[in-house]
Amino acid sequence: MKKFFKVLGVIFGILIGIYIILDITFSIQLKNKIAELKAQGRPITIAEIIPPPVPDEENAAILYNKVFALMKYEEGNNLKKLSTIEKELKSLYDISQWTDEQRKEIPKLVNSEELQEIYFLLEEGSQKSKCRFNLEYEKGAETELRHLSKMRAVTRLFCVKAVLEAESGNVGKAFDTILIGLRISNHLKDEPIQISQLLRVSCDGMIIECIKNIAESKNISLEQANMIISELSIRKDIKPFIKGEDNQRILGIWFFQDMLHNKIPLSVLFAFDNWYFPRKVKIISSLILPIYKPLLKKDFLFYLTLESQVQDSFNLPYYEFVKNNPIEKGIPMYYRISLYFFRGEQLPDPYNMILRRIARHQANIEVCKTGLALKIYKEENGTYPETLDFLSEFPIDPFSGKKLIYKKIADSFILYSLGPNMEDDGGISQMEKIIQLQSLQEPIKTPDGRSLKPQVHPNSAKDYDIVWKCEK
Repeated sequence: MKKFFKVLGVIFGILIGIYIILDITFSIQLKNKIAELKAQGRPITIAEIIPPPVPDEENAAILYNKVFALMKYEEGNNLKKLSTIEKELKSLYDISQWTDEQRKEIPKLVNSEELQEIYFLLEEGSQKSKCRFNLEYEKGAETELRHLSKMRAVTRLFCVKAVLEAESGNVGKAFDTILIGLRISNHLKDEPIQISQLLRVSCDGMIIECIKNIAESKNISLEQANMIISELSIRKDIKPFIKGEDNQRILGIWFFQDMLHNKIPLSVLFAFDNWYFPRKVKIISSLILPIYKPLLKKDFLFYLTLESQVQDSFNLPYYEFVKNNPIEKGIPMYYRISLYFFRGEQLPDPYNMILRRIARHQANIEVCKTGLALKIYKEENGTYPETLDFLSEFPIDPFSGKKLIYKKIADSFILYSLGPNMEDDGGISQMEKIIQLQSLQEPIKTPDGRSLKPQVHPNSAKDYDIVWKCEK
């Protein structure tokens, strides 16, 4: 028995020694990694990324907040009525798909005194050079971003206004409205928050669809087209997304530091936390954490290494990133994720999604800019060109690294990027693909006896291109 306890003591001593060595080793590596990030100029504290104060007279956010205060979706008011009608529209941008009742009611609401005050304040805000909302960045992941949903709603308001102005024959005014909408969405670019940048991209996408639909049916002047092309060009800057990743890194640092100090239940790390028993979870975490602590530090080190690498990937064209990162989750082959990287293994999918969104945004911009240039070419020459050789700079598809695909078809054209699947799908748009998938759905019976086909979620449509199809 004494021999047994002696052997057990030796084994326990060896394990303690290994534990201490690992803890010291990983602590040193982690300290060196943080020093390396500092030397590279990568922010590691929230104070380093908070935007500087902006004087009220220069700050568009002051005016936008006044608008948000007016945007009360109360029963019976015009904004609520317009919002309700918008949800029923088959297309926000194509007025030919609106019903007679919608065509009659929407202009009344848009031209109401209530909405005209909102449009006036927004236009005034769009002329400001800077925008800084008073966000509580110090709260980290709990920072409230209530302004984002309002900014998205504002974009929809401008799209509706532009469509109505174009339909009434005031095309010049419609494109002025579009420019205002673009400038408003671009006011989010200085927020070092990735969600804000993704929302900005989404707003740009709505406005680009509006541009294509109006330019398709109406003539646009050379001056207006060039103004929109210039406004779209500045949106290709990748810096806002890099700043957003700085914020993600800092949130990750906070998370790991809280874990190391047992401020967060360990079960969160394993993504199976049972919040119904927080006290029990806290007790278990307190017992397990000391054992897991060295591996948690290694996980922390892995997170910082991978996050920095992915951030650097933002500077690469998407096609090059994919070529250099062949495995499915978008990280290099030599970064195999070990079983104990419980937190680190959750990173690749969101990052890959962000990189695809950036590439899609860039493709949308290139297609829109080139489509406008083609419209101007026809206006000046009476027909569309056979190729894109008339352009001083060839538009590059971020999904292929090659020119956008352009085909002149009689007195029309089709222009497209390969899109996220990086394959030529023949110029089918995402909406056309959704309609195609919708047609294949089997009808189901509703409780009231009606036969309806289930709605296809946009994410279900994967094989599509980013397209401008011109019919005339």
